[in-house]
Amino acid sequence: MSASTEASAIAEFFKRKSIFITGATGFIGKQLVEKLVRSCPDLEHIYLLVRPKRGRAVSERLKELLDSPLFNVARAANPNFESKILAVQGDILDPNLGLNAHDEQTLIENCHIVFHSAATVRFHEPLRLAVQMNVASVVKILALCHKMKKLQSVVHVSTAYANCNRNNVSEMIYPPPIQPSKLLDACEWMDDQVLDALTNKLIGDRPNTYTFTKALAEYVVSQDAKELPLAIIRPSIVGCTWREPMPGWVDNYNGATGIIVAASKGLLRTMIGSSQAMADIIPVDICVNMMIAVAWHTAIKHSKTIPVYHCCTGHLGSLTWGKITEIGLGHLEHISMENAISYPHLQFTENRFRYFYLRFFKEILPAIVLDGYMRLIGRKPMFTKICDKIYKNVRTIDFFTTHSWIFPIDNGILLQSEMSDFDRQAFNFDVSDLNWSQYWHIYCLGTKQYLLREDLAHMPKCRKRNLRLRRLHNFLWFGLVAVIVKLVFFRSIKFHRILIVFLRLILSTLSAITGKFGFYRK
Repeated sequence: MSASTEASAIAEFFKRKSIFITGATGFIGKQLVEKLVRSCPDLEHIYLLVRPKRGRAVSERLKELLDSPLFNVARAANPNFESKILAVQGDILDPNLGLNAHDEQTLIENCHIVFHSAATVRFHEPLRLAVQMNVASVVKILALCHKMKKLQSVVHVSTAYANCNRNNVSEMIYPPPIQPSKLLDACEWMDDQVLDALTNKLIGDRPNTYTFTKALAEYVVSQDAKELPLAIIRPSIVGCTWREPMPGWVDNYNGATGIIVAASKGLLRTMIGSSQAMADIIPVDICVNMMIAVAWHTAIKHSKTIPVYHCCTGHLGSLTWGKITEIGLGHLEHISMENAISYPHLQFTENRFRYFYLRFFKEILPAIVLDGYMRLIGRKPMFTKICDKIYKNVRTIDFFTTHSWIFPIDNGILLQSEMSDFDRQAFNFDVSDLNWSQYWHIYCLGTKQYLLREDLAHMPKCRKRNLRLRRLHNFLWFGLVAVIVKLVFFRSIKFHRILIVFLRLILSTLSAITGKFGFYRK
């Protein structure tokens, strides 16, 4: 055993332990698996709940997961780590999680720790599916946990926005807007049309079915897991890795990543939002480190209540949506993406009329022109369709870009105080020294390298392309303004006179102001 492992109380706790993870093929789940095999190398087994997907068997999906560049660091340190990871076929939508009798018994007899992170993260999922994935699955997971003979810790992954109908969200479980059991029963007999018609009334002051069902799931946990060693962690908007296992790793378009891609390609130019609203972005490695530390702490403390941990950065008060556009666009000037249709630009506005005006001229009109060009050269038009898809996606986050929340992190601070100095470094979730400019540089670079899989050697060529696009954009707009001024004003003597009077008025006003404040000598 290495000296570093001996120095870690958390790694020692996970020694010879078996772990069950749902959602392991998701963004957080992949990072969790990697961190466990890298920082807790003496664990016994990690069982992953995996479902067949699009004709690919469970074994194929497991191989695809472990072949990811995410595991390169772990593979270099321990080439045989894959032997510890076992996939069990199942699905959170199926009865009993879709487990066969043998796999279920294996989990019951061997598992010590459970991480439940499987959920739908689509904000406007139809209510029935959102309830099945985010609420009913929790009931099934807890039923399985009650059977586990060696269970020491369960970590349920919720979201900081489960209670986004409140401005100040405490680290506690709030009463649900509706009894989950009643809604689960209704989903058994009520048809989709009725459920869809009732959705807005049911979710009330929450913006979507995602936050609504995550709130219900927390209440299910509070009722069904009273005798279990369980804790809830609430991440905010999860972004790319900050430090581990390599900076900038990301593999999906959710959250801020989709905004970076669409803006860098010149497809997204404006969004509804407040430039002063807090943007609560949390790096995924920070989230995973806290999950592992929470699992350890839950097992050794035996709390009589269910602790809730906020995993957020809003308390720093240093990142707004306006600042994201400022520093993000600055980095995208240098980390240019391939095949952009315009130079990177993005602005937030709270005025909906101004938003639709800007969107028409900056997104819809260019998309129509480009599709016209595609037709002329005999290719299938696609830009209008892409524009509509981006519009639908960004409109789902209007609520989050126009509001700010307070998420206290008292339980996280207490957890840090009970960790050793070594573990505070090895499983770091302290974001007090997070430099946002550096992080967004990492984020843009990681998006290009890991998500879009673009060759970094082509970056100088991409920068030149963006510069040409900027010059072309300025030329077209100045040309358009000149044509409008010529057609409207200089073809009419009346408009010409009005323009002259207007310019004289401006000059006289400026002269009066400079005279009043003494900007020139008499």
